[in-house]
Amino acid sequence: MSNSVSISIATNSIITVSKLFGFLTTGSPTLFAETIHSATDVANQILLKIGEVKARRKSTALHPFGFGKERYFWALVSSISILFLGCGVSIRHGIEAMQHQDSGTPFSNLAIGLLIFAGLLEMYTFRVAWRELGGKEGLKTARTNTTVLAVLLEDSVALLGILITLFVAFWSRLVGPAPMMDAIISILIGLLLGVMAIVLAKLNKEVLIDVTDLAIDAEIERAIRERAGIDLKVVSSLMDSEHCLLFVHVAPATLPPNVDFIRLTAIAEEIKAHIFSAMGKRVDHVYWQFPSDSQPIGA
Repeated sequence: MSNSVSISIATNSIITVSKLFGFLTTGSPTLFAETIHSATDVANQILLKIGEVKARRKSTALHPFGFGKERYFWALVSSISILFLGCGVSIRHGIEAMQHQDSGTPFSNLAIGLLIFAGLLEMYTFRVAWRELGGKEGLKTARTNTTVLAVLLEDSVALLGILITLFVAFWSRLVGPAPMMDAIISILIGLLLGVMAIVLAKLNKEVLIDVTDLAIDAEIERAIRERAGIDLKVVSSLMDSEHCLLFVHVAPATLPPNVDFIRLTAIAEEIKAHIFSAMGKRVDHVYWQFPSDSQPIGA
């Protein structure tokens, strides 16, 4: 289970309340868009947590390989529904603010302080997600860990939104309220939500469709050749970011005339342990495919 998702639910709930208070005291369309932004982040992360919980269910007769892909389904649902909803509401409110402009109210010290507080919380959750993902190196190989990637992306966009809102806030204090600029930025924040929804939807679509881990495939091919001395092709099928299945296709040209299947079974268990210790992935099942004329020793 992801700590970053649980922490983000708590911090974004606090941020949503603080931004809502700021909007109620200023009437700023930008702050309204940011309130919607944080509220959609909370709803999105709740759906991510639902996916994590459902993915941990034990396998059944109808689902022999477990429910690992549940997390991707719920992440896809959240990106399409919740984030696009937030995008639409923010853009609509910005357009309405452009059509019905009022003089506006400068941001109070309290509203600016709440924004800075929200930024600090977002930076904290970003740091938690960054560490959980494994930093820069982990980011390169974490395409299947879409739950933490979603938190990282949401926090990045949220920090950008807060910086934009702080710009509007200080502009209103130093120059004066700018209703047109405020409304335009509200629309831009809505568009940011839309872009984030598309990116997250694409990430989850790719892992819902059968996907392999090429690094695992290459490492297992090397390890089996080293142990058994046979040529083969390995194809992994990822169940989630931590679990996978293996399909080992043995080439006829290098297969010994008498195959020691007991030894190959032992090798499979060694490979499971090796991949877990070296790459942190759990291989749930290994399926071997041999030439049709191969015979076990003693047969």
